[in-house]
Amino acid sequence: MVRFTTSLDHAREVIRAELRRGLDLIVLGGGDGTVVMGLTLIAEACRGLGRSEPAVGILRLGSGNAFADTVGASSDPAADLARLVHGEGSWRPVPLLDVLGVRAPFVGIGLDAQLLEDHHLVGAIVDRVPVARRLGGASRYAISVATRSIPRFATITRPNATVRNLGAPAIEMGRGGPTGRTVATGDVLWSGAVTMVAGATIPFFGFGLKMFAFGGARADRFQLRCADGGFFETMRAVPSAFRGDYFSEHTHDFLCDRVNIELDVESAVEAGGELLGRRRQLDLALAKPVTLVALAKDPS
Repeated sequence: MVRFTTSLDHAREVIRAELRRGLDLIVLGGGDGTVVMGLTLIAEACRGLGRSEPAVGILRLGSGNAFADTVGASSDPAADLARLVHGEGSWRPVPLLDVLGVRAPFVGIGLDAQLLEDHHLVGAIVDRVPVARRLGGASRYAISVATRSIPRFATITRPNATVRNLGAPAIEMGRGGPTGRTVATGDVLWSGAVTMVAGATIPFFGFGLKMFAFGGARADRFQLRCADGGFFETMRAVPSAFRGDYFSEHTHDFLCDRVNIELDVESAVEAGGELLGRRRQLDLALAKPVTLVALAKDPS
């Protein structure tokens, strides 16, 4: 059965009703933000019903599609849905991150969250212009990046952050893997001007970016990437970020299970494509995995 929802409350009702039927698979169609909210509603409903969470299939129907990239979803959602209905695909647990009560495969502070803020602002402006309302998500992102995000990144002072390890010893990673250095519980992992401080349990960061070479490397760790590169380095790094081999003296990578991030000014936080407001301090922690249905043998 295919159900279309029109609001968060409607989606909550539909998911709860479907889970009462004892389903062991729910397929979510949308971008990363939609999937993150869907997972939140599934977890909420399962707690209320006292049952385990079902497996989740993903259809590529959004602008940011890191979830879809992770499971190998194609650009033909109808065909993917038919495959899922017929039992195709491999079920595999994928750890998530817990931030501010939300589970997501990646969480970011810095440029990624700024891009999302700018996209929402420009989208609200575009929606007030009748002739522009037909613009799709990709076009809106392109407009927001060109007219707001790039000028803002080039001219505005970045926040400063201190990231502290709160969990098991964190493993420092280099281009070739572990460097041999670990960071003990309670010690500072990194501090500096924030281009990006982000954690992920998957390689992808939306729009096909493979920002996290070690995302998913270990089930008991997430990758933390702290970057302080300036405007010109960041612009030059875009091709390598799509390939998954962006490393430099301005990127610092760790495998962690819990960290605290403290900023000197309130900064935007995004989780899986959903803005979570502005914070000066927050914890990132490994959350229990969700079972995703992969339609490709090795989507990453």
